[in-house]
Amino acid sequence: MTLPEAAGVLHLPVTSVEALVGAGYLRPSAEQDDGPRFAMGDLKAFLARNVDHGGSGELDAPLSLGDLDFGDFDPDSLFTALDSRAGTMARRALDLFVSFFPEAASWGPSQQARFIEDAKARFEAILAVASLGDDVDETLMAELASVGAEAAESGAPLPEILAVLRISRDLVVQTAVEVAEERGRHWGLALSLVLTRVLPVLDRLTDAVARGHWQAVMNAREEGRARYANVVERSTDGVYEVDLAGRIRYANASLAVIVGRRLDELVGARLVDVLDPATQLNLDDDDHQSEVAIRRADGVVRIVDIHTVERRVDGEVVGHDGVVRDLTSMLRFEQLRNEFFAFLGHELRQPLTTVLGLGATLEAYGDELDTMRVKAVGEKIRQQAERMTRLADDLHQMSRLEHDSVVVTRRDVDLASAVHSALAAVPDSNGVEIEVPTGLQVIGDRRRLEQVIANLVENALVFGAAPVRVSATVSDGEVEIAVRDHGAGVAIELEPTLFSELRPLTSRPRRRVEGGIGLALVRGLVEAMGGRVWYEQADDGGACFVFTLPSA
Repeated sequence: MTLPEAAGVLHLPVTSVEALVGAGYLRPSAEQDDGPRFAMGDLKAFLARNVDHGGSGELDAPLSLGDLDFGDFDPDSLFTALDSRAGTMARRALDLFVSFFPEAASWGPSQQARFIEDAKARFEAILAVASLGDDVDETLMAELASVGAEAAESGAPLPEILAVLRISRDLVVQTAVEVAEERGRHWGLALSLVLTRVLPVLDRLTDAVARGHWQAVMNAREEGRARYANVVERSTDGVYEVDLAGRIRYANASLAVIVGRRLDELVGARLVDVLDPATQLNLDDDDHQSEVAIRRADGVVRIVDIHTVERRVDGEVVGHDGVVRDLTSMLRFEQLRNEFFAFLGHELRQPLTTVLGLGATLEAYGDELDTMRVKAVGEKIRQQAERMTRLADDLHQMSRLEHDSVVVTRRDVDLASAVHSALAAVPDSNGVEIEVPTGLQVIGDRRRLEQVIANLVENALVFGAAPVRVSATVSDGEVEIAVRDHGAGVAIELEPTLFSELRPLTSRPRRRVEGGIGLALVRGLVEAMGGRVWYEQADDGGACFVFTLPSA
């Protein structure tokens, strides 16, 4: 007799019969692929034990659980009996948990006591929820889901949680069977009602806790993935993934900037093509790191640090991940710092040597020198001191420009007057020609404008050749001021970084070098006054530096 047929004979729901079978209270005679089979004799015996039909033992009288008068075997009393054994079930739960997880055998008394206390509270909660039957609402299930989520956040693994719930389920069923057997006649039906309530509730409870745990784990993974993606996408380092064929499967925007390509050009391209075959990347190493020079798509050479690691799935190498860090700026900074100190030492050494020499002359021969000679020596000392003062002032202005704290007062300035004042501070300015229209007005800071012109003229005198010409023309609401010399001009390789580096500029091998701080300062001051500055090669040779200011 099949399960539905047996349920029809007993006039019980199929779920009640399944609960009785699961509890071992009603045993099938055989198990087949489509479910258990029951013998009619077993069904008669069950009815004889649990229902009084006036001694007839006939099965033709319908059995309706709703119509039965359970009296002293009311199912609610079974819940009460089970609740009274919550402590016993909790202690048995500890023994079963140790059999599942042997490492728990090493727990101390306090850990064991805490487990038993938690298990007792869990059994009481299960029975309280089960006694509600169909009245269990979604709010309670949501609370149970939050319990699973809290367990996930605390690091409790899901298999351990499910094992605890399975132990709880088995112990409740086992204890319910024991209580029913102790009570004897008629308690089989009460047990079937209890199990019909308990088992579905335990399944819902387990599902709710597991769902809450898994959702919390997935949320944490998504949050971590989103955080990782945000870090990678916004990283200033280039990040890439390549497959075993060396083709890029992922690249962030920074890598595109470093290699000078569009981001959509990188995906699918070979990494060695993107980073230049001359880098000779060795992607077979487990952990490879090297500093190499690569040539970008626009021809610019960059120094980069490349770090690669294997990417594995289930222990098998499926590709490589890598980080590319552009070291060019850092290395350039180190070079500039060294060159700056060399420049500073060079610039200070000459005037200091001159001052020391003239001072020693005055000390040794002061009594023998006539007034005019002493005056000439004093003038030389003053000029060299002014030169060092200008250098110190330039350094101060550069530091203020770097921190955007330079103060510029913009007002109408007579350009011709400013040029003459600037030349007065330049040594040996007799070879300078001025072609500035009288009355031409610009908008700028007079002191800063004089500083710009003095720097450009002094550079022209040092690097170029006389005559040096300062000229001005008006064009489209602005004034172009040009300082031109008749020397050899600036080497082509220095032009791109002429205004941005402190590296000494070499005009000719036979001549001394001059620091680039003057041009870097010129750029900063001109832009602070609202103008532009650039370099151009003169048509008939020589260097020409041009800057603009707004016309008044």
